[in-house]
Amino acid sequence: MIRRYRQFRGGFIALVVVGLLGTSCGGGEEETAPTTTEGEIALTVEAAAESSVDLSKIENQLNEVLEEVRSLKSYFSENADGSVSFVPATIPEVKKDRTYGFAFPLPSTIEPTYTGIASDEATTEEGTLLASAGGVSVLLLWRTDDEPLTPGESVIGSFEVLQQSTGLAFALAGSGQEGFDVDGQTASYATFAATEDDQLIGVALIAGWTCGNSGRSFALTVSGTDQAGVTDSFFALAEGFECGKK
Repeated sequence: MIRRYRQFRGGFIALVVVGLLGTSCGGGEEETAPTTTEGEIALTVEAAAESSVDLSKIENQLNEVLEEVRSLKSYFSENADGSVSFVPATIPEVKKDRTYGFAFPLPSTIEPTYTGIASDEATTEEGTLLASAGGVSVLLLWRTDDEPLTPGESVIGSFEVLQQSTGLAFALAGSGQEGFDVDGQTASYATFAATEDDQLIGVALIAGWTCGNSGRSFALTVSGTDQAGVTDSFFALAEGFECGKK
């Protein structure tokens, strides 16, 4: 990239000089060109620079190229052996908030919103966590009952919330009740998709589980427009969850 820029810059300046020489010397019928000394060439270029030739556009174009090169260079770093490699991306630190007795992993750059279900404030008994980043939305619901919701019931309840909050017509794409655990607890899960004119406009993954005999059930909904982003976020959040203590 940098080598290509240098070649371009050298050729660009050469074209400018040739253009100036052509402007100063003029044109006409073909004839034998007179012999020109280096001193005459220097005087010709100097005279052209002092003439009415407008170089502002050329300078602006060159400045734009230089700015682009500077921005591109920030993506590369020079190694000790002289080779060049991409600058590694900065991965945000993941933190787990244990305010309500469980641990839920989120990047440290994201501040979740906690609210209650039956009241304004979330408690260890019940509440919701809402967060979003990069086009992916996350909703975690928890509640405590004498007879806890089954994992499947938690998925159904969260699906109803998803429909109401997004206004999209999500349809069931797949589901399962075996082979998926969250912190050692058996969980149910379902995938949903919303389409419009045969185009995918939304995807969602929902999981439900109950933590031990605490009576506290959870439902995790991850939704967005990018299927890969939703899937990656869903499994990362589910794998990092900890039931903790009520």
